Amino acid sequence: MSSAAPAPRRRWRWIAVAAGALTVTAAGITVASAATTTTAAAAAVPNVRFSKVYYNSPGSDTRSNASLNAEYVQVTNRGRTAVSVTGWTVKDAAGHTYKLSGTLAAGKTVVIHTGKGTNGKPAKHVYWGSGNYIWNNTGDTATLRTKTGTVVHTCKWGSTGSVTLCPSPTPPPALPTTARPPTTSATTQPTTTAPAETTETPRAEEAVG
Repeated sequence: MSSAAPAPRRRWRWIAVAAGALTVTAAGITVASAATTTTAAAAAVPNVRFSKVYYNSPGSDTRSNASLNAEYVQVTNRGRTAVSVTGWTVKDAAGHTYKLSGTLAAGKTVVIHTGKGTNGKPAKHVYWGSGNYIWNNTGDTATLRTKTGTVVHTCKWGSTGSVTLCPSPTPPPALPTTARPPTTSATTQPTTTAPAETTETPRAEEAVG
């Protein structure tokens, strides 16, 4: 009787370790899946962004069409493939909205002037058609959204200067990897204890238990 008792305890301890290994392994799969999802989401956002905003046109603010068109924002495709920007919008902080259309080729820039003109003259130049200035000289925020409303890029400036070069979007933060190290210890433990278990499998009480 006394010799039979320790065996089940060793067997259940081995099962507990194995269960721990499965739990850690599942956690590892969860982390990997989350990392893949984040990477896929980042890759799904087109590499189209603001490159420059000329928010304070030269000279006095006379609201002449020439002065209005000297105020503009540039949107550039930094990716390697063409992107359809039909339905995309450009907005200022006050909610004034310009809707883009067509396709922006890789490496190309579309210039959106505030005033009136004929779209495509010159090439890749389009016109808001506004009789008032859009971008504030005292500070403003330009926001670029896809047709579904996803924010692709924002560009902000303060009350000094006349033009701003828009920085690239901040990449998404890396996922923590602290959950991965326990996987190594959990997978090695069953390997060391398994040989001891094989010598006791013929016992009748263990085959039932």
